[in-house]
Amino acid sequence: MPADPRVAAGDERYFSLDTKIHDFTVRRALNNFLFLDIAAQQCCGIQVCNAVGDPEVFRSTGAILGESLIWDARGDHPAMLWCDITAGLIHRSPLCMPADGSADDTIALPPPVASFSVAEIGGRPGFIVSLEDRIVVTDSSGHLIRTVAEIHHSRLGLRLNEGKVDPAGRWITGSMNLFNDDPVGAFYSVSGDGDVRLLRGGIGVANGLEWSLDGRRIFFTDTSVGTIYTGAYSANGDITDVNVFTRGAPHDGLTIDTDGNFWGALYGGGKVVHYNSNGAEVFAIDIPALNLTSVAFGGADLSMLYVASARENLTQAQLEAYPLSGSVFAIQTDTQGRQPTPFFSRG
Repeated sequence: MPADPRVAAGDERYFSLDTKIHDFTVRRALNNFLFLDIAAQQCCGIQVCNAVGDPEVFRSTGAILGESLIWDARGDHPAMLWCDITAGLIHRSPLCMPADGSADDTIALPPPVASFSVAEIGGRPGFIVSLEDRIVVTDSSGHLIRTVAEIHHSRLGLRLNEGKVDPAGRWITGSMNLFNDDPVGAFYSVSGDGDVRLLRGGIGVANGLEWSLDGRRIFFTDTSVGTIYTGAYSANGDITDVNVFTRGAPHDGLTIDTDGNFWGALYGGGKVVHYNSNGAEVFAIDIPALNLTSVAFGGADLSMLYVASARENLTQAQLEAYPLSGSVFAIQTDTQGRQPTPFFSRG
């Protein structure tokens, strides 16, 4: 193979594929993306040229439908948590472990594992999980503690999808129409005591949830109409005065940074878009996967943006063009996210 002229010219972005640092290999990926095991960067203090804004592979396990990224700082080994909805697996991915996921802890639950988050259950760590039509809490090993609530969908062909804990510790979860874009889904609020309230109907595919820094506004997504909405959010969790935050793209996952700006994943768009507090696009970052599903900040200082992706709904040609589909990516940013609020429930 002829020498790469960029290496010969001394461009630090294109060092040898065989370079090893503390047993981690720096590898150049397809489409000239440099990707470095995040463990090498974060645990060994390695500085990578052009790291800010460059997508790097954090985990590449061939997930069918990666989702529900959340940072978990509990315990001695902080980790990024995420799930493969279709496989029914929750992954705990510590920073200082191989990108192939071989050292990850996984929890198997009845699929689909639509969404989940960290929880405090009777004072002990665990998880809140939206399954197809019920919400359960488990211990930190995934053992079922109890069913918190059941959702009685309005018709066949609906299942739960997105979920996130609101600033008051309630679980907000939404449903999606599996058959078409008819707006027959909804968003629900679930308390630690199992009380269920309908927050918003008329939803085709419930996605991307977030709250303003002061907790007084909610942002919620309907992917079926390519729109992120916002509304006033009361202390009791009521939504009023809803209007459009941004529209015109296949919006999916959503997160806010400590500057009050937003980061969104585009499902089918292959981009993470950075929005200001008014919903105007600031810039977009290309990701080497088409179907992006979830975004969340993590890492020791919460400045790393993680991005989940999916292999589902791709043709063979698309899978060949985007072989990293199903991976979790990481992007170093110049801002920070927030620690997630846990769901509180009795034991």
